[in-house]
Amino acid sequence: MLIKIKDFAAFCNVSDRALSLYDKLGLFHPAYIDPKNGYRYYDTEQMLELNTIISFKKVGFSLQEIKEMKEAGLLKEQVIERLCDKRREQQRIVEVATYNIENINAMLKALGMLKELADEQAEATKLARLACLENEKLEHDFSQILWL
Repeated sequence: MLIKIKDFAAFCNVSDRALSLYDKLGLFHPAYIDPKNGYRYYDTEQMLELNTIISFKKVGFSLQEIKEMKEAGLLKEQVIERLCDKRREQQRIVEVATYNIENINAMLKALGMLKELADEQAEATKLARLACLENEKLEHDFSQILWL
């Protein structure tokens, strides 16, 4: 059964622009293009192929990589190998991101410690000033007592 591009896109939860792009790239073609008006029609049987493309795209394959795999007519074992390669690639990305997050946390902690040290120094300065004032007051009081 043939469906217009907008209806097919809505049913498959993709944009009609994505379908047009896939067609332009030679990745996924409409089943029929009306020569009179240029309307693109897709067959309901193409949904599985589109879902496969979307699935590969969601896990990080580029449209070019998907096209190459499709054109190569890979065997199941070859597809599994490509998926394992992609998993390793994504795992490396996660490891780098985790390392970066740890470094950011260390930097934030160091900056927090610097702030704490600055706060402690400010507090120490205040206490020293208070102590000086108290000492001056005590000296004054002692001098008053001694002169009595």
